[in-house]
Formats: sequence, C-alpha cells, structure tokens
Amino acid sequence: MSSLLLTGIILILAILAFLTVEFSLLVPPPKGLPILMYHKIAEQEEDGVTIRMDMLEKQFAWLRDKGYKTLFFSEILEKTKNREPLPDKPVMLTFDDAYVSFAETGLPLLKKYGLKATVFVPVGHLGKTDSWDHGKDPIMSPEALRLLAKEPPVEIGIHSYAHSSYGDMTVDQMRNDLSMCYKSLDDLGLPYVKVLAYPFGAYPKKDETRKSAMKEMFRETGLCLALRIGNRINPWPLQEPYEVKRTDIRGTDSFLTFKIKLKKGRKKLFS
Repeated sequence: MSSLLLTGIILILAILAFLTVEFSLLVPPPKGLPILMYHKIAEQEEDGVTIRMDMLEKQFAWLRDKGYKTLFFSEILEKTKNREPLPDKPVMLTFDDAYVSFAETGLPLLKKYGLKATVFVPVGHLGKTDSWDHGKDPIMSPEALRLLAKEPPVEIGIHSYAHSSYGDMTVDQMRNDLSMCYKSLDDLGLPYVKVLAYPFGAYPKKDETRKSAMKEMFRETGLCLALRIGNRINPWPLQEPYEVKRTDIRGTDSFLTFKIKLKKGRKKLFS
C-alpha cells in the first residue's frame, strides 16, 4: 500500500470519526418516540429558548412534508393503556410556559401545517410575565388560555404552579404545587392532561430516596407522566413514566441540527 493511499484512508477515517462525534453520522436512529421541546417564538430574535418564526415554520413544513404524525399526550396514554403501537414517524411537539407568542404565532402555524402540540402552563403565572427569565415576555391570561384550550391542535399540560425547581423541593412542597395546579385549572374550567413538564427539567435525579417518594406521591395524586429533558428518543412503550425524555430544540440550532435531533435526540455523539 502506497503512502499516498494510506494517507487518504487515514484522512477519510478521521473525517468520518469527526462527523460521527459531532453529528452522530454513523449512529443509526433509534426507534421510539421523539418529544421536542420549544419555548418562545419571535420574528427576529433567536437564542437558547427563543426560535425565529421563519425557522419554526421551516421545521413544521418539513415535518408535514416528510409524513410525521404529531400526537397528544392523551393519545399516548390511551395507546399505553391499550398496548397499541406508535404510528409510523411519530413525534410530539411541546411548548413550555404558555407564552403569548405561542397563541399569536405557534397556533396559526400548527393549523397551517396540520400539526398539533401540547402547551405546558406555569399556572401561577397566568396573566403575568416570565419572572424566572428576566420577566420581559408575557404569559397568556386565564381568558386567553381558555380560548386556546378550545383549539383542536392544542392540548394543555402542567408546568408547575410556581415555576420553581422540583429538584429543590421537598415531596410535600411538590404535592402542594401540583394540588394548586389541579385546583386552579379545574376552577377555570380548563381541560388538561395530568402530565407535568418539570420546570428547568429538574427533579431529584440523584437523590434516590426523595425521587422514589416523589414518584409515589405522583401516583397518589393521579399524575400520569412527568417530563425531563434528556435529549434522547423514548423507547416504546415508555419505560419510566416520571422520567420521560424531551429533546431541547434551541433557537440557535441550524436546520441540520434540528433534523438530527428529531431522529436521534441529540446532535453530538457524547452529549
């Protein structure tokens, strides 16, 4: 073997290794349920939690054109109960914090592309702003949320009452937070699924005693699912109902990164 050929082979292998580490190139996409996590929508601004409207539309159009089937959590719970398989190309779209920008921009795009999404509501902040993130962006009012809940492409879920980290709470504090969510949403006459998206994706992950007590409390209070981040595709059927993984779709992600995350849950091999 000539030195030139050997050099070429080494170069190709190095390129493949780089693409695999950085973009999971040679990693086959796992089968299961991808759950995508979004937050704010803006016309021009983009950052870790804010996606531009044109990029979101590009993603939604691609999901429709490629034949992805969006699902509600109510459907997932029914499929779990009946031991039904997922449809081909399943995906779940979730939007945290019930921002006014979702009602103004996200909802029309869902309708335009025939998709549906779950909005996770920080119940105690309705009609206020996102005080956990500079407090500049408005959260939907109870009246606006009541109208949103009537829209066919939208399902309402729980994003806690106080938008405080469940990783820092005692189990009794978590129970109280959930109880206030249930009571407030019931008092408002809002239909919702008993599915919780942990604020900041946080829960007592390493404290096995508190985590076990938390899960027992969830079962007692009728909570069906709880969502962390994790950036992985969920095996089907779901293995752990209170540690369901979501994939963080950032406003700074390229379209290529979006497609990789959709199929594999993460872009980088070791992320």
